[in-house]
Amino acid sequence: MYLNREVHRKSASTRKYEANHDSGQSASPVAALRIDFVVKPGDTSDIACAVANLLAQTGLEHRGLKASMVLVSDREPRLVTLLTLWDAERFNPARDRLTSWTLRLLAPLADKPPRAHTSVAHLLFTPASSELTLSDLRPTEIAELVEILAAG
Repeated sequence: MYLNREVHRKSASTRKYEANHDSGQSASPVAALRIDFVVKPGDTSDIACAVANLLAQTGLEHRGLKASMVLVSDREPRLVTLLTLWDAERFNPARDRLTSWTLRLLAPLADKPPRAHTSVAHLLFTPASSELTLSDLRPTEIAELVEILAAG
């Protein structure tokens, strides 16, 4: 992920990857909003479910939210990162408003004010991932893929 596409200079290995990458698989530009926060003491029991419920109630998918992921530290369960992926064409004009709004949304869960970072996301797929079939997946993974596809 790169913060500023104009500043990024492609290395030789990046150009080689892009030359070998199937351009037909590329999607529309994706913006990433990463919010890091420390959960209030005693509220760590199911923070992923709490964040998921908050996001579900907001209707952010109508504002360009494509996917989200909650990362809980395996060493300190109070350290949480919410990674949201957005349609960049819809997110960029409203970046400050959506970032501020998402920070306010998470503030009741946080012990201290959350920190936000935005990036241009570059989704990378390994060549082996294109050989994956549905028979390679567990039922829960298939259900997760269906949810992602249904979201848009």
